[in-house]
Amino acid sequence: MKKITKETLRFPIVLKMVVDDLIVSVPDLGFFKNLPLKLEKTSGDSSKSATMIVSNEFKIALAEEILDLWSKTETHRQEKKWQPSPSSFKQSLNPAEEDYSLPDFVRKLNQYISISENTVRREIKRGVIRCYQTEGGHRRIPSSEIAVYLKKIESKLEGPRDVPTLS
Repeated sequence: MKKITKETLRFPIVLKMVVDDLIVSVPDLGFFKNLPLKLEKTSGDSSKSATMIVSNEFKIALAEEILDLWSKTETHRQEKKWQPSPSSFKQSLNPAEEDYSLPDFVRKLNQYISISENTVRREIKRGVIRCYQTEGGHRRIPSSEIAVYLKKIESKLEGPRDVPTLS
C-alpha cells in the first residue's frame, strides 16, 4: 500500500447521498466516485425515516473507495504543480437557518402584518408558505419564508393598476 502523508489527509472527503447512490468525493480536487446503495429496511419500520442496515460488503467497498481517493490525492500532490489549499470546515459549512414553529412564525410575522394561525395554515396548504413536518407532526417554517411571504403580500396589494388613458 502507498504511504499517505498528513498533508493529504487535510483534504476533506465528503459523503453525500444522491437518490440511491452514495457520492464519495474530494471536492477540492474534483475527485468523485459513485457507490450504489443497497439498503435493507429493518423489520417493523414503515415510516419514511426508517432505520436502514448497511451490508458488510458496502462497508468494505466504502473503505476501499476512501483509500483510493486518499491515494489519488497523494499522487496529485506529488506530481502536479497546481495544488489548491485544503478547504476548512469553517469555510465550507454555513450556519443553519433558523426554523420557526407555527406559533413562533405567526408572532414574528405579526411584527409586520396582522395575521392569524389559521390564515398561515391555509397559506401552507395552498403552497404559498413552504414548511416541513417533524417526526411528531409539527410544522417547522424556515425564517426565510417571512421575507418571501411579505413580498408576495406586497405584490398582491400593489397588483395591476388600471390607468385611464386620455383619447
